[in-house]
Amino acid sequence: MTPSSVLTFWFDTTGRVSRKGLALGVLLPLIAALALVDLSNSWVLTTAFWTAFAWPLLIATPWKRLHDMDRSGRWTLIFVVFYVIGFFFFLAEYAGAEGGWHKLFDGAPPETTDKDLTANGLGGFSTVLIFLPIQLFWLYLVPGTKGDNRYGPPPQPGKTVQ
Repeated sequence: MTPSSVLTFWFDTTGRVSRKGLALGVLLPLIAALALVDLSNSWVLTTAFWTAFAWPLLIATPWKRLHDMDRSGRWTLIFVVFYVIGFFFFLAEYAGAEGGWHKLFDGAPPETTDKDLTANGLGGFSTVLIFLPIQLFWLYLVPGTKGDNRYGPPPQPGKTVQ
């Protein structure tokens, strides 16, 4: 497994990936992003890390998993839209509790506590809580098609990165 094959696996949307490959393709970037964000302690680097790792986490790897089920990868975009909407609802509620958008990025420690957030802020988070289990159930529990399909040959057993 070479670094270029790993990058191709994470960023390319062609081909198929098994359920095991999906788990590796999602967990490894997630662990890397969490570790880098924890070490950086900067909102600029945090935004850069999450932007870089959003593609393999939310789009490329699930896209290939849907190909394995002989479905269009575009179904992934429906879930991404709901995650983005939920994130902005949650961020808007948090900004309101902090005293405005400018307070989120002024470098001062946050003043918001859990009791400051209303049910509206949970609305954005609940959007993620509703759609994430649906997506995970679909991607992890539904088996792929046997044999070749319109997206190529099945993933080779025991070989995550081809």
